[in-house]
Amino acid sequence: MAEGREFDLEEKTLQAGDGAGQAETEEKELSIEESLAELEDLIEKMEDRGSTLEQTFAYYEKGMKLVKACTEKIGRVEKKIIKLAEEGQSNGV
Repeated sequence: MAEGREFDLEEKTLQAGDGAGQAETEEKELSIEESLAELEDLIEKMEDRGSTLEQTFAYYEKGMKLVKACTEKIGRVEKKIIKLAEEGQSNGV
């Protein structure tokens, strides 16, 4: 069963804690679009009735980290837009 093997690899990364897999994920900042795509994938996995409670919780935890990262990115972009708008008004644009 390929899905089971696929999860085994992901589970090791998710459960590594201080392992290299998690460090790589944190170092490589995903775009908002990539994060949303990963969230959709995690939701599908959580809805899979074959997942254990531990697996589902690991997916949930990873998803919440992605949501937090997206929220922070959107906040930064929003601040930049406000700053640009204020600069444009002060320049008479």
